Amino acid sequence: MNQQLGSYVKFFHIIRELGDSNQIDVKQKQILKVNFTTKEKKLMNILNDLNDEDEEEIKYSLLNYLNELPKEKQEIQRQMKRTRSSITDVDLIKGVHYDELKYTDTVADMEKALKLITHFHSKLKDGQTIDPKVNEIYDNIHNLFSQTSPQNVNSPVLLGRGQSLPLDINYQIETELSEAYKQVKFQFANYMKSHLLLMDETVSYNTIFSLLKELSKNLLNCDNFSFFILNSNKEMELYQSKTDSIEQVPIDKSINDELESLSENKIFKFSNNSSFCSKLIQINHLSSYGLYANSVVFIYHSKQNKQLESYDILKIANEYQLIDEIKNLSMFLLQTIQNAKVQFFSPLSIADMILDLGISFVRASKFVLIEKMYNILIHTYKIDKLQTDQQEIQVWDTESVYIVFKDQTVTVCFRIYQMNLLRQGDQRLYSEIKHFYEKYLRFIRECFDKSAFYKFFLRSNDSLIFEFDKSGHLLFLSRPIPQLIKTNFNIQFNSLMIHSNLLSYNKIFDQSVVSNIENYLQDHKWKMMKDNDKQYEIFLKIEEKTYKGFAVIFTENIKGWVKEQFKQLESGKQLDQKIKAKIRKQLIQHETINFVNKLEENNPEVKDSVASLYMPLQQLILKRSKSIRDLQNTQIEPRMRKTEVPQKSKFQTIQELDLNEFSLDNQDDLIDSFDFNIMDLNSQIKKHRVVWAILKKNGHLDDYQIPYENLQSFIKEMEYNYNINNNPYHNYDHGITVMQTAHYFCMELAQSQNGNIIDNFNRFILMISSFGHDVGHTGRTNVFEINSLSDLAIRYHDKSVLEQHHAALTIQVIKNPQCNILINLNQQQFRNFRKGLISNILSTDMSEHFTLLKDFENRPKDFNDCKILSGYIMHTSDFGGAGKKTNLSILWSSRVNQEFSIQYKLEGELGYPQQSYMKDLHIPHIMAKSEIGFLKVIVRPCYALLSEFIEDRLKHCISNIDDTIQYWEKIVKKGEEQQQ
Repeated sequence: MNQQLGSYVKFFHIIRELGDSNQIDVKQKQILKVNFTTKEKKLMNILNDLNDEDEEEIKYSLLNYLNELPKEKQEIQRQMKRTRSSITDVDLIKGVHYDELKYTDTVADMEKALKLITHFHSKLKDGQTIDPKVNEIYDNIHNLFSQTSPQNVNSPVLLGRGQSLPLDINYQIETELSEAYKQVKFQFANYMKSHLLLMDETVSYNTIFSLLKELSKNLLNCDNFSFFILNSNKEMELYQSKTDSIEQVPIDKSINDELESLSENKIFKFSNNSSFCSKLIQINHLSSYGLYANSVVFIYHSKQNKQLESYDILKIANEYQLIDEIKNLSMFLLQTIQNAKVQFFSPLSIADMILDLGISFVRASKFVLIEKMYNILIHTYKIDKLQTDQQEIQVWDTESVYIVFKDQTVTVCFRIYQMNLLRQGDQRLYSEIKHFYEKYLRFIRECFDKSAFYKFFLRSNDSLIFEFDKSGHLLFLSRPIPQLIKTNFNIQFNSLMIHSNLLSYNKIFDQSVVSNIENYLQDHKWKMMKDNDKQYEIFLKIEEKTYKGFAVIFTENIKGWVKEQFKQLESGKQLDQKIKAKIRKQLIQHETINFVNKLEENNPEVKDSVASLYMPLQQLILKRSKSIRDLQNTQIEPRMRKTEVPQKSKFQTIQELDLNEFSLDNQDDLIDSFDFNIMDLNSQIKKHRVVWAILKKNGHLDDYQIPYENLQSFIKEMEYNYNINNNPYHNYDHGITVMQTAHYFCMELAQSQNGNIIDNFNRFILMISSFGHDVGHTGRTNVFEINSLSDLAIRYHDKSVLEQHHAALTIQVIKNPQCNILINLNQQQFRNFRKGLISNILSTDMSEHFTLLKDFENRPKDFNDCKILSGYIMHTSDFGGAGKKTNLSILWSSRVNQEFSIQYKLEGELGYPQQSYMKDLHIPHIMAKSEIGFLKVIVRPCYALLSEFIEDRLKHCISNIDDTIQYWEKIVKKGEEQQQ
């Protein structure tokens, strides 16, 4: 039996079978594991001489090997166990001592004999033939116990004074304790596997929904959950996992009355006539447990044929102060459901949160084990269960044995009457209780260590780790498998195989990788291996000389050194700030590329939505279908080629405007609201007035002594250049809307603790930048300009073509003496203004979206960068229409999609590459899909990050976006139904 990985798995499978059939005990199993892992010579010789396929022969040889071991070796494990289960840290009866060594041999021999008897009893019960001599001995033992044990061992036993447990009852209790330990460990270790559902190439909402149900099942032992989200109005939102739907429910008097009777931050059971439960669909639940916290009523249901056990976490949460764990899980379920319905999500961030939640429940699960042990012992002993928040319990009682389970929050103590540690059986039982509890504490510590280990790899962009248990089954995968690695190594992974237990190393990897793994595992060290010029490493996990499994780590060829270098630079105060800024820029670019690649890889639908417009530009410039000569000879309509600034100002032809007559009044209050709608204004004068009012409200007219006649000319000149191409979307209305949105964001910023980052002068720059950010827009994208070799693309070398044009045109308009609103600034102020305006307008370049997002996301704790913040507000303001209420948002969507449709048609006519997201936008569900991608991937994360920065002051905007996403999803669903 050679020591390849397959042999490891087979060996541990065999010794598990020997243990399950009671042919070897726990100590003997441990001896075999240690000796096999350390390659004990005699054991290796035996296994190498055997046929791998003959399991019965291997079992027979292993049993003989154990019998031939010196007795002192067989006692090693018992001594280790005795050390772990030491009673010196537990308060005992005062003055009572015992010599544990006195009973060691007797206990070991009787335990072994009892297990052998139980084994043969099972074979006899199953009708199997056993040796006649063995059968005779078995009958004699049975008769012996029948004569000496008149008590029915199957009935519950309560000990009287001076009585001791019969041996088989003692063994039965120990067996039940062992099973309780295994059950709790299995239940609360199983959550770690749930994250594997997130590691497929594509993760849909259905995947997230299934994961959440499985998580609540593992941690709370519940089948479904519901949430009542209480609003300030007369309605509340009801979510039910049974239907996976959200609906509005009126708050009637019965609901109000019941709500007043509910205790906050306590677990309670709903009555059968609960008004809350009456709002739920009929789901045949036996019991429903609730938690009222954070203005939400959470309800967890168990099925009709399954009552929650007395030791389930929901039942013991109040007693053991586990409310925070359940509250955190409840909020995670609620927020993940809500967010997953309205935005694309990061599987790795969800996996990260699951690890945090799971480890808190693993810590709490020791109380489940305590309750299980209490329920087992109470059938035989009279027990008092004492609790305190103190770490020490004073025990001086001579009539009982006390077992103390210490915890930082709640310390539990069993006072067991009539247990006497001078009796062999009681001493043995006491040691087993302590042993299983301390063993479980080690399991909890291992989970904490694993969680930290896993979180490191979840956050690593450089490494991909597969971790397998000692049977070769997958325990952990750090992230979705990159396509390049999957292709190079022919990796087969399907998360649906989790529950069928088919995710083993030889099913995931091809034969070449499996062979390499098995050939190199024998060294018990890290081994660097190369295949297809890619590297992977193999690690054999050994703990306390025992084989625990192995890991395979793949490394991608990416510049992971950038981040490490940046960390080193951050620690050096004497380093040049320019060098640090350069390294930081490289780091942001590196993270941005990784983020975009993963986004497209995990959400293929992004490529067919308008969100693809915001990907780095080099990914969008398609191979031209015509030669350069063909493009040069192509004649585009003169109207489409209009990009130059008009030589002669046209503002004289615009309706006259006298700003001197303007004064602020009540109607201008709407300008300070996010609900402002430019489409409600039916004249150009009213629209011009909005620009004036924003500058007036901010004090810029007086602070910078802007002549009214210059402002009047500036506004009208900007209007002319905005509307020169008659664009449906990129026109004067859009320019004013973005300016008003930036004004609103700055108002909210000013009320936050970060309000002083943008001073008055930079706020003035931001207002003018936002007003002019799209002036002279051609109605086409940068991709079109570049692919058509337009004058603008040639002038600006394909770099931020339109954005540079808008910035240049704004400055050119200001340079006109009649339009110069900066006439009273000094030269330094003008240079600073121009520099800030260019920076702000360039931040609206869609291809730089993710870089800007990552830059702002990775800001330091002491962030105080006016340039970055102004650019981010400018960029977010550009999505002002998308953040409006649904009825208004869809009007802006309709306008921009008109422009896209015109461009798609023109690209086809001219033979340019056509952008796929612009196709068939006249079909409602096609346009809806595109808008969903745009809102989920681009708009919502942008608003969410800004809202977080200004202390959640944009929650209403995010709510608008969520409502709009759900509106478009209904359009998609309706369209797909009509196609079927």
